[in-house]
Amino acid sequence: MSKSFVVPSSEIPGYSAIYRHPEYKDGTHDGKFADITTVYELFAAYVNNNPKSEFLGTRKYLANTNTFGKYEWLTTTEVAELVNDFGSGLDNIYSQYAPELNPVTGQQPLGIFSLNRYEWNVSEFSAFRSRRYTVGITDTTGVELSEYGINEAGVKVIICSIDKIPRMLDRIKLTPTLKVIISMDKFDCTEKTFSNRAFSKASIAKLQAKAESLGISLFDMGSVVNLGRATPTEPTLPKFQDYCTLCFSSGTTNTQKGVLITHQNFIYSSRAAIISDNYPEGTYLSYMSLSHVFERYLLYSFMNETARIGYFTGDIANLLEDMQALRPTVFATAPVLLNRIYNKLASATIGVKGIKGVLLNKAVKSKINQIKSGNGYRHGLWDKLVFDKIAALFGGNLKIVISGAYFLHEDVQNFLRACLSCNVIQGYGQTETSGGCTLQSIDDISSGNIGIPLPGIDVRLRSIPEMGYNVTDSPCPRGELMICSESVFKCYYNEPERTAETMDGEWLATGDIVAVNPDGTISILERIKNIFKSGLNIWIEPEALETIYNTHSLVDSSFVYSNDEETELVAVIVPDPEHFVSWAQAIIGNKQVSINSICTNEKVVGCMIEQLKLHAVKNNIIKAGIISLVHLEPAPFSKVNPEFITPSFKIRRHLVTSHYKPIFDAMFKRLGTSNRPQFGVSDQHAED
Repeated sequence: MSKSFVVPSSEIPGYSAIYRHPEYKDGTHDGKFADITTVYELFAAYVNNNPKSEFLGTRKYLANTNTFGKYEWLTTTEVAELVNDFGSGLDNIYSQYAPELNPVTGQQPLGIFSLNRYEWNVSEFSAFRSRRYTVGITDTTGVELSEYGINEAGVKVIICSIDKIPRMLDRIKLTPTLKVIISMDKFDCTEKTFSNRAFSKASIAKLQAKAESLGISLFDMGSVVNLGRATPTEPTLPKFQDYCTLCFSSGTTNTQKGVLITHQNFIYSSRAAIISDNYPEGTYLSYMSLSHVFERYLLYSFMNETARIGYFTGDIANLLEDMQALRPTVFATAPVLLNRIYNKLASATIGVKGIKGVLLNKAVKSKINQIKSGNGYRHGLWDKLVFDKIAALFGGNLKIVISGAYFLHEDVQNFLRACLSCNVIQGYGQTETSGGCTLQSIDDISSGNIGIPLPGIDVRLRSIPEMGYNVTDSPCPRGELMICSESVFKCYYNEPERTAETMDGEWLATGDIVAVNPDGTISILERIKNIFKSGLNIWIEPEALETIYNTHSLVDSSFVYSNDEETELVAVIVPDPEHFVSWAQAIIGNKQVSINSICTNEKVVGCMIEQLKLHAVKNNIIKAGIISLVHLEPAPFSKVNPEFITPSFKIRRHLVTSHYKPIFDAMFKRLGTSNRPQFGVSDQHAED
């Protein structure tokens, strides 16, 4: 029986039938939360429904030990008062320094430039209070990206963590629209934070003097709050069709796109997520970038119910420590992090040798089989012996883990379900859909799919015959995923032609190739722009291959490459240092050699290629998908060049390809691919 509802007689030539959530067959939401039409109304309703409840939590930085304390909480009432006062202060700031409306949007933008912290969300709620919209500014992929966002959006007022200010002032000529900078951190240095720990009253005084000399008005958040208290203003609340945020997409294949999203878009997508299932009430850890849609979509979704939000301390390396301090019930992340967690846990369990390894393998298999049989996530024996210790590393209180951004390999999904003793589900969405489109239900124990359409969201496929994907394919229709919903964005900022290219009538063309499985769930196959045809005339899906290769314990990350002139695949492999170094040193017979030297050792490289080939065979990768040569890169892609990785942890393929092009060319020359034998059939598997 199909898990999705198929709308009768909705097929048209070149397009599949329309798929919907089975409980919302008319394609609309029910009346739950229908009185909430804007994100500000959502915030106000959350405060009213949960007075004086713990809401936003942070760990105080302890400067004397360079550590963090326990989570401390602002209540809903305290946050509401802060939003009102800071919002009034912003009204005064805009009135004096930036009264003009943006000519494109007819509203005023507020830039927010910081890692996740409670001030980020207080700032956006304060902006919404007066019908402003936010512009999430990020520099995670390079200085120029922050300047691009400020200039493109015409930002005049920006709120940021204090560590961003010196560089902004040094490069102020490159952001001519900027007039006001507001620091989230206090200028009096009475409270040390992760962002201001390197600052003193003297260094801040120099910043203030420099800002004044440059004609930039510099405030801290506390002074703006005091201004709002001294000169309060009446709210000018947004309407549902007003813009809520301008979000610059990750740009994996092209230049940045400014996606304009309305309050209606966000409310519709977050409501769809929360009415689709009974999510556990409790605690959510916020670490995925608030500058992008996915994290805010999740926060808004959980604000429809009772949830408190704890922010990470700013360093991914300390994420487990934050989880142990917070003990979240819900954790959302990207597959890249779950793959790394899998590699570490797998090497400590199913990768262990000897009697202990036999027992741990038995424990994992037994737990996975129990879950697949529908008998729950708790095992009377193995949890006490093995899995409770693993779950404790992640706080010991997880009820659900949500994976977004791209697909998660089914072996990783099932393994983590066993280790964490909770369900790990997958979903799908884009910036242009204001968050989610499809999601597995919290009781769905299937794997390798992104679930079914959320309530009120229509999904269909469009044939891409030139790539061999057709909606008439059997047993699974295949094609480009198309979305029609009130959650779909309104337009790209100031780019009507680009908007028109993305839309097919009322349908958003996502650029992702998917298949509808016999049970009605949807599986991602590849992004259209990332698929390439090899010299064997076979379509290669590099990201699908990378998802599999990345599950090898010796691999941290990978980048698979070829082109239409070559018959072989090559790759850049970033080894997992924890497991790779000792493995490679044993091959060389020298425990003193560095990872840089190891990565250029021909014997190690050859053994790594053999490991990857065995892994390919084990995972039924077709012969055309087996890597022939590798370049071992000792540094993570983000260290080689921060611009290689998007804020949502995807690889910018065009930049990586350009950087490693000489290395790829040398590997192809070494292979002599023009003389290589042809494999012939695209569905021939490695073990044939």
